[in-house]
Amino acid sequence: MWWRLFTAPWPEKGLPNPVLLEAAPRIRRYWRVQMWLIALGEVALWLITQAQGLPHARSYALPALLMGGAYCFGLLPFNTVWLTGVTALFLIQGMLLQGLGPATALSLMLPYNVAAMILTGRRRVFVQACCVIGFWFSLLYSILHIYQLAPPGYLQICYNILLATLTFQALRFLNQLAVDLSMAYVEREVTQQVTERSQQFLARVSHELRTPLNSVLGFAKLIRRTELAPTQSAYLAQIIEEGEQLNRLVSDLLDSAQLSAGRLILAPDVCDVNAICRAVADEIHSILKPTVTLSVEFTPELPTICADTLRVRQIVRNLVSNAAKYTAHGHITIRTAYSDGWIQVLVDDSGPGIPADQYEFVFVPFVKRDSRSPGVGLGLDIARQLARLHGGDIHLQSIVGQGSVFTIALPIEAVTTITLPSLPAPSQST
Repeated sequence: MWWRLFTAPWPEKGLPNPVLLEAAPRIRRYWRVQMWLIALGEVALWLITQAQGLPHARSYALPALLMGGAYCFGLLPFNTVWLTGVTALFLIQGMLLQGLGPATALSLMLPYNVAAMILTGRRRVFVQACCVIGFWFSLLYSILHIYQLAPPGYLQICYNILLATLTFQALRFLNQLAVDLSMAYVEREVTQQVTERSQQFLARVSHELRTPLNSVLGFAKLIRRTELAPTQSAYLAQIIEEGEQLNRLVSDLLDSAQLSAGRLILAPDVCDVNAICRAVADEIHSILKPTVTLSVEFTPELPTICADTLRVRQIVRNLVSNAAKYTAHGHITIRTAYSDGWIQVLVDDSGPGIPADQYEFVFVPFVKRDSRSPGVGLGLDIARQLARLHGGDIHLQSIVGQGSVFTIALPIEAVTTITLPSLPAPSQST
């Protein structure tokens, strides 16, 4: 029982790594802001001893130097050295000044708790063991009064107030920081789990929907080959059109789930970007509004790239479909370009444009700027994720009221890892 009372708790596991990485810089920033004030306070006390001509007045500069050293230790990049050095300097100050032992012992709770928040394994146990040893040594040494300065009572109170203020304020900060980081970590974990389960649910539901949907579309297309009345043909065409729209939605849900789970695998091959853009342009013509014209401007002899042809076509089709959805009149232009090892596909439209503060907003899944348009808001998100999976990216430039330019940048050479390179400047802007 007594052993458990006089020893410190040694936690077997530290905080999760994300919490450690976030806690360390915030604690160091707090230390740099607060510790110099304590050192300045002890400099002021030293000046008071000089002004009053107390015995050994020059020796009172040592506590100020020790606190200045503690502040400097906080500037070092090594957490173990910082906390061990602070523990040693606090302990030396408590040994130097009579009546400061209890406050010094309590102040060692500060490095003890900091070590628990930013260190792991043996380094944490080492620092905390030093704090526990220093705690008891400071209390026992204060009883002996060996080689200690004996400041007047009011100076002892001032030194104790400085240490107590530092300890109380720092422990309060650490307590609030621990609560904030724990809540943020739990929120992230819950959000991640909810997202993963939602994606799993979407993938399963989409997979189950695809089979009966394909069957319905297949039989509808077989019926279309038979002789039907004009009204029946119109109804059947509407059924097939809506079924194809639902089929595209199911495909988008499956792609989104696979991309979020990191399970989508590319099949890279020789890819002709000009041919892909031409095929997409021919496909999109049927959904354009009568007041919109679609044109293409291809760079001749464009180099081929190593990419997944089906996925590159999906990227371009999603962007052109998005332009067709929001462009009521004017033009949509598909351009290709080549620059420094990168193939660029620019989709230029004369739509309503997008404010600069909403550029990232348009790539958020399940979020749409216009609820009246078809779809669920996955097209641009899927396009950007597929571009990044190829080692490229999608860049947006837009002017409200004049239109938008979405630029797809893809490397000519295949990539082996998923990276986010800096996007080359588009060859033409709105």
